[in-house]
Amino acid sequence: MTFTILGTAAAEGWPAIWCPCEACAEARERGGRNIRRRAAYQLGDRIHVDLGPDTFAQMLEFGLDYVPMEHLLITHSHGDHLQPQELGYRREGFTSRPGGVILNVHGNEHVRRRIEGRSLDLEDCFVRLVPVTPFEAMDLGEGVIATPLLADHAGDDDVAVNYLFERNGRALLQGNDTGWWPEETWEFLATRSIDIALIECTYGPREGARHHLGAGEVVEVRDRLLKIGALTDRSQVIATHFSHNGGMLHEELEQLFAPDGIDVAFDGMRLEL
Repeated sequence: MTFTILGTAAAEGWPAIWCPCEACAEARERGGRNIRRRAAYQLGDRIHVDLGPDTFAQMLEFGLDYVPMEHLLITHSHGDHLQPQELGYRREGFTSRPGGVILNVHGNEHVRRRIEGRSLDLEDCFVRLVPVTPFEAMDLGEGVIATPLLADHAGDDDVAVNYLFERNGRALLQGNDTGWWPEETWEFLATRSIDIALIECTYGPREGARHHLGAGEVVEVRDRLLKIGALTDRSQVIATHFSHNGGMLHEELEQLFAPDGIDVAFDGMRLEL
């Protein structure tokens, strides 16, 4: 089953929508893997992670069909990960197939509030809200088990999560939009064997902080995952979720991570689960 990385940028995208900095100008000039949309993922035809402002553009760019989607997993309620108005286009008048597949939207209490705050009739949109409980596994069908893990990101009571996807003895970790994981998450990961780990790198070569990491912490996360037995020397580790404020474009990031054997994600990257 194919896991497609649809976006690898922080909230403002790259080139950032209003930014004249050198890193954004260079991304516009080079194009290709230096063009980064907001973070989102698709697993097979039925499972999608996050519904940000680039959802429509990602559908066109990567040849996706959202009609069969049954599960939409929202990591947290920030606007670059959730645009509730897109769900309104599932209702009659905006689609020729009202009454199609029910879309299960998995998210926390803040996600529910943001969606309901749009005054959408969820029944008319064929949407069902499903609360997420950290570390409680969800059976998404076709052999896919998704487990939400506590992330260090949103703050207050907006409990951000990362997801561990498991299928047929393989596991993929989506680990963007988080600082250093809480101990509960590390303890859980110590019970798993991960084949592919996507690790947060918003700050690029700069040092990370709460809620986001930099390149040095990517290596530290990889090393701790190895130490606790969650990774092996055959596991693939991929840095993702970059901000233009880090300054390094795709080619420079590849050079930075090459000595540590870590790959660099790009929009449209496909992985197998």
